Amino acid sequence: MLARLMSSVVATAILELAESTAPGGVTMGRIVDTLEGQGFAPEVVEQELWRLLALRKLTPCGYVCRKVRRRDGVGELEQARSYELLFIPWSEDLDRQLELRLAEGDR
Repeated sequence: MLARLMSSVVATAILELAESTAPGGVTMGRIVDTLEGQGFAPEVVEQELWRLLALRKLTPCGYVCRKVRRRDGVGELEQARSYELLFIPWSEDLDRQLELRLAEGDR
């Protein structure tokens, strides 16, 4: 019972954040960081995000690409891209993108 109540509270907080940033969306990292600041464990928030996606309560609406630079083991500067999804409340129009049919044209 307590787990279900906690899930509901976290879900409500996630959906409120997504709604407040629509139509541009909010990153998964921002959601986790914001709710962690409100006292929720990051793992609980992450699990709830994936549950809301599976239930079609959230929809990816884009992504953010960051270029991360760091020094490797020998001191050489290396760069890598890091991508993070943006989420909005469920959108019928954008929901179709979740039904990817990869390599369909290769048949």
